[in-house]
Amino acid sequence: MARLGELLVASGLLTTEQVEQALRAQVMWGARLGTNLIELGFIDLDQLSTALGQQHSMPAALARHFEKVDRELQLLLSPDVAHKLTCVPLMRVGSERKVVIASCSPLTAKGLAIVADELCVDPREIIASVAAELRIRYQLERVFGIQRPSRFMRSPGENRQSFHELEVDVEDSDVDLQPYNESLDDLSIDVDLGHSGAVPAVEEHVEQLDDDDLMLEPTRERAPTDVEAHPAGALALDDLPLSEPADDLAVPTLVEDDNSSGKERRKYARTLGDAPVERQSIPIPIIPVGSGPIPSAGALGRIAIRRVKKQAGDAGDGNTLGEATRSIRRATDRDKVAALVIEALFRFAPSCHAATMLVVRGGMATSWRGFCRSGAPEADVAVPLDQPGLVPRASHRNATTRAPMSDLGPIDQLLLASLGATGELCVVPVSISGHVLCVIAMVTEPDAQLGTAESIAVAAGAAFARLMRDASR
Repeated sequence: MARLGELLVASGLLTTEQVEQALRAQVMWGARLGTNLIELGFIDLDQLSTALGQQHSMPAALARHFEKVDRELQLLLSPDVAHKLTCVPLMRVGSERKVVIASCSPLTAKGLAIVADELCVDPREIIASVAAELRIRYQLERVFGIQRPSRFMRSPGENRQSFHELEVDVEDSDVDLQPYNESLDDLSIDVDLGHSGAVPAVEEHVEQLDDDDLMLEPTRERAPTDVEAHPAGALALDDLPLSEPADDLAVPTLVEDDNSSGKERRKYARTLGDAPVERQSIPIPIIPVGSGPIPSAGALGRIAIRRVKKQAGDAGDGNTLGEATRSIRRATDRDKVAALVIEALFRFAPSCHAATMLVVRGGMATSWRGFCRSGAPEADVAVPLDQPGLVPRASHRNATTRAPMSDLGPIDQLLLASLGATGELCVVPVSISGHVLCVIAMVTEPDAQLGTAESIAVAAGAAFARLMRDASR
């Protein structure tokens, strides 16, 4: 099977450089390659869905197909199955009344059998189609009320991150063998370890923008490519009623009736700078110390706190800070990097009561992985980068920031509360070539030394740089 990036380049939809940027973004942002291509503005949802259809030799479910869904059919599928298989029923078509379903990737025979059983049809009566991940997740929220993590919502403001500017062409030996306390200048990872003082209080009034003020520019028109003109398998959906394409990136509210047009206004990730609302989340139990290996997290969002107790002499991730940071640099994927960072903070920074990694994406930094020594669960939070606070300051200045509880502004107070601990709030940047791509927010004892956390952040930056280089090959 052809790779998605290669297919898009061959079709003329994208350049090699754009695919490489998306692969680098995927290292930091997670999710699928197509999702990152959409978020970087390189392609639209219909173009991506069509390419996925060609890649998998399946019909592509486009915006017009989601316009004429059968609400009663959709409600036959249980939310649990829809969530687990990331699929959505669309409608019945043809004289045989076959059922069209859409999913992020091809379902297994077992998955199709489960869906067919719930929809009360024979598996041979199902027409399986493929659609972009963002569109499926938005439909899961709209139809079944399955709330998405902030990772899969729009970032307020423009996404100004340019991943092609990052210098990540480093040698494996430079990353793997260098002691944690030596200079990493040859890796093009610039970390300013300077400290700032207390942050002045934030103004209480925050101007609220209407959703319409944050709409993205429409996709520019151009001649259709071979991929767009001849979508693989699209004939299976040609008899579906067509309508004017929906707003591709809109995120509508939960459907209340069968008359929804699918054109509800866009929804952006709610940040700590927005008006206070009741935050809804699903509690996730804390996994106790010694319970087993750290599972990987597939997406940003509300994540259980994983803790792993290493045995003496274990060759896994090291028994000293130097060995731990070296293990971070050698990590094989983004989730392993995050897991090792959190574990190292838990083990080697005893003055740190709680911590979370926040990934910078567009105009916000979104929580990824974290821990709290008290066992408090971590909330799915997004911190705005265009309002005063420690996270924006650390991100913009590429410097460690800190402030005691008495000097925290409203957004920092909410971030502190979400971490589930009390103490001094500190934010350490993780950067590559001077670009901050992630930060570590911590609650520490007053005036605690942050050298350990900064060494861990440098190791994380080295690991992400290597993963980006490998992804671009």
